[in-house]
Amino acid sequence: MKQTNFVTNRTSLNIISSLFFVLLFMGGQPSVLAAEHDHAPEEQHEEHEGHGHEEPELTLSAAELEEFSIKLAQAQPGVINKTLDLTGEVIVAPERLYHVVPLVSGVVRKVFKHLGDKVKAGDLLATLSSRDLADAKANFVAADSLLKLANTNLKRERDLYKSKVTAKREYLSARQVQAEMSIKRKAAKQRLSAIGLTEKSILSVLRSGDKDLTRYELRAPAEGVIIEKHAAQGEVLESNRRSFTVADLSQVWVNLTVYQKDLPFVHKGQQVSISTRFGALGKQAISISRISWLSPILDEKTRSAIARVVIDNTDGQWRPGLFINAKVAIESDQVNIVIPLTALQTIEGQAVVFVQDEDGGFKPQAIQTGRRDFQQLEIIQGLKRGQTYVSQNAFTMKAQLQKGEFGEGHHH
Repeated sequence: MKQTNFVTNRTSLNIISSLFFVLLFMGGQPSVLAAEHDHAPEEQHEEHEGHGHEEPELTLSAAELEEFSIKLAQAQPGVINKTLDLTGEVIVAPERLYHVVPLVSGVVRKVFKHLGDKVKAGDLLATLSSRDLADAKANFVAADSLLKLANTNLKRERDLYKSKVTAKREYLSARQVQAEMSIKRKAAKQRLSAIGLTEKSILSVLRSGDKDLTRYELRAPAEGVIIEKHAAQGEVLESNRRSFTVADLSQVWVNLTVYQKDLPFVHKGQQVSISTRFGALGKQAISISRISWLSPILDEKTRSAIARVVIDNTDGQWRPGLFINAKVAIESDQVNIVIPLTALQTIEGQAVVFVQDEDGGFKPQAIQTGRRDFQQLEIIQGLKRGQTYVSQNAFTMKAQLQKGEFGEGHHH
């Protein structure tokens, strides 16, 4: 019995010892670890929060701004246009379309320019062998020779008449012949001019410098692109047949279709944004112009009018035949702050503009946007009047900011 009590007491002692160590552990070192664990998220949160307030900044020199074509502007009031959507087609401006027609019939000897070639005014397009031209040159040479002979005879008869050797009748007859020959020469020369020969070429005919009287040259009447060609070597070209068509595409027309319901909103002089998309990637081209003409009558079948817009095409991207979309500015509303669409960028889903701080550096500034048109955007919040921002090529700054560098001259 005593042994049993001893075992029980010993077991109880072991349990109490174990509990003591457990309590010591829970009340000592583990509490420190728990404290560290409790404070770690807060510290991490503070570190994360502090990092989130560090806004990246780009410091650029004036030379770098110029190199990357970055333009700055100050936030100012402006207007947002209400627009009307129309469709249309690009066409060649009729006054910039040139039809090349030979002024004499002939057989094509050689063709120098072909479909799609760019030409300048006076460029040789083709040469012809023309019997009509040879006849015209021969008539001019003959008329010139007869006039020279008539001039010589008139001078002789005048001298004889003054010397009273011949009668006045013979002198008058010689003067009449000289006048007739002068008229014939003048007519022969005018015919060569009408055919297209220059003064230099006509003189060359008289000086026997033109060895080939049949050679006729077709030359470009203006600078442009050959869009039609109807001349092949050995082919006979008549004087009423178009051989080449040259189009000056540096400026083109856009004909917008205006239906009856939209006519009250469309007027001459309104600003228009012309746009279209190219290729599988949908690259967009945009041009801003104004309505230059509105047709006074409607098409009988479509009941629509044509609004003409003239746009610059020096880069050649507006090809005749392109289908386009247009936005016509029909109303304007005044707003407190507007920026061009080229200034707007998106970083991590947030609309931003790059603003310049007092030190001259640039950083993305979150903004809240409002209404927009085809050129400008209303800023509701995030940009103050007079604040300097990047208005053009802001995408370049975004790209360089994401790379973390801006050329050799960039500093963080």
